[in-house]
Amino acid sequence: MSFKICMIGCGSFARLCHGPAQQRYRESHPDAELAACCDANPDRAREYAGAFGFRRWYGEAPAMLAAERPDAVVMAVPPEATCAAACPVLEQGFPLLLEKPPGMTPAELDRLVAAAARGGGPAQVAFNRRYMPAMRRALEILAEAFPHGSVERIDYEMIRHERWDPDFSTTAVHALDAALVLARGPFRSAQITYQVRRAGDREAADVAVDARCASGAAVAIRILPVSTENAESATVRGDGQSLVVRMPFSPQAPGDGGVEHWRGGALVASFSDRALGAVDRLGVRGETEAFLDAVRSGSPCSPRLGDCRQQVALMEAIRFRRTGPLDFASR
Repeated sequence: MSFKICMIGCGSFARLCHGPAQQRYRESHPDAELAACCDANPDRAREYAGAFGFRRWYGEAPAMLAAERPDAVVMAVPPEATCAAACPVLEQGFPLLLEKPPGMTPAELDRLVAAAARGGGPAQVAFNRRYMPAMRRALEILAEAFPHGSVERIDYEMIRHERWDPDFSTTAVHALDAALVLARGPFRSAQITYQVRRAGDREAADVAVDARCASGAAVAIRILPVSTENAESATVRGDGQSLVVRMPFSPQAPGDGGVEHWRGGALVASFSDRALGAVDRLGVRGETEAFLDAVRSGSPCSPRLGDCRQQVALMEAIRFRRTGPLDFASR
């Protein structure tokens, strides 16, 4: 009996990342069937089906779900459309991997959580940095060499070139999530400040999030959307050692991911993902496999919708340039 997979949303990111990951999953799992894909633009759905081997294509998700009754669904639609598109899928109990962010506001996240509870199916948020090989290796080193409570400070930088997006917060949420993962625990409080940048009629803001973790560690997140280069990295310090993590961030951008573990001025361990393909380096294949394998085995998915409250709250604050302080300890 086949394991049927359906895709909702066949835009550029889906074509760059999700389609290749789904294709690879089918190749390594003979019983997996790429049953159907859909998009509001039927031509895109047809092209996606042809490119990645989906059997059928549709112009509307309700028609596809009713006809196919898939075992798992992947969704990559614009952030502002995610809540409205995902709630009906969740309410019907279909297991769902949905692209970040899980709602534009905490209220939308609550709607998604409630819809998943009514349907009873699992849901996983596609924060792909969690599944990047560089991040996975970094978390292994943290578990092996940094006892809980020993991390004193985490610095995270997300730097982009000429990203004058009207709303960069839906990209910045990746940095918020990755910093929380490296902190291995929730934030207790956060303060946000901004430096506005203008060029003609365009405006953007550098963002500084200074947070304190429940563990006591300080976390400094710096988000620069209109800088001179593209880069993303984190440094974890404590217990006389440091861990430097370099994240790849686009299948179209040069540069690889890597990890360096330093102690006493000496490099004691390193990792590079240079030999891996883009979909592997970016973690999209890893998150796809983790979700589909969890659905098949009945294991918990990660991260779940309920794991993303602080990320969504901070993202919303950044969108409206709120300064805080945000007190998470009392929530």
